[in-house]
Amino acid sequence: MFGRRKREEAVAAEAAREADRHSLFAKLAERPEHICPFLGLEADRTGYVEGVSSEHRCFAFGDPAPLSAEQQTRVCQERGYGNCPRYLRGVLVIPTEELEALRRPRPAITPVVRPPPAESERRRRVPLLALLALLLLVGAGGGAAYLLLGGGGNGVAVDGSPSPTSTPSPAPTPTDAPSVSIEPSTAPSPTASQSQGPSPTPEPTPEAGDSFAFYEVSVAPDSYTLFSLDGDNVVDGSRNATFAGYSFAQVEPARGADGQTYWVTSDGGLTGWAYLFPDSGDFNVRAVFLNDAGSRRSIYLDQSELTVFPEATPAP
Repeated sequence: MFGRRKREEAVAAEAAREADRHSLFAKLAERPEHICPFLGLEADRTGYVEGVSSEHRCFAFGDPAPLSAEQQTRVCQERGYGNCPRYLRGVLVIPTEELEALRRPRPAITPVVRPPPAESERRRRVPLLALLALLLLVGAGGGAAYLLLGGGGNGVAVDGSPSPTSTPSPAPTPTDAPSVSIEPSTAPSPTASQSQGPSPTPEPTPEAGDSFAFYEVSVAPDSYTLFSLDGDNVVDGSRNATFAGYSFAQVEPARGADGQTYWVTSDGGLTGWAYLFPDSGDFNVRAVFLNDAGSRRSIYLDQSELTVFPEATPAP
């Protein structure tokens, strides 16, 4: 008797959780199309306000995560939120029936039933069809016949090939997303010292006479943990940055109060945030040199050198 009661209570609890989840996603499906379903308030998962709010949280990973003001206005409340790495990760873990609830059904369209044409109307259509067939034959033979259709008077060539208007637009994919997305803030625009591309371009190695210019961090498409240091070089915060492409930025080495070597970004949107090996992830640092003509040459540091504070300017 006791075991049966526990099973019944467990079944009832699971049914209640299922009902709550279905109710949650049903409410999210009623939102405007430009509002991300993972945007909510800290105290209300289904709530949100137009614009920026310190109460806004991202629920894509389950636990509420804070959002920067720029992320809220440029991503979470824009139609392009479907390209956000957080959103793409979040939809992968949503149960199928709940994901279906977020897909807004199209309104049913009642077909218009037209009565059959009268005999006189059918007779009038026969010459028109014959004329169209003649135009098609002339167009196929000479390649110069065009039919002007409605919709702004666009000319469509009759050449046996599909009309440009019949080609559907490709659906957005994760590769359409911005090349860099920062969590919880958005990515900076690429600059001369922070460039992105499909893969890093090899550079010539330094030669005798070249002058050391700066250190440069190199990251691949992945997520990284960055750290902030206070005035005494004590770690006082961290954040995650997700890159969808290769990225480079100038960095300067700093000896932390804990004795570890931090590589602090000195330009771009992540200025002041530091990489720490291996806690930040699999990043690289290279020493950049310039020759007399101002051309770049560089050499990557060994991973063992990433944990050692450079005491002197590197030589070619």
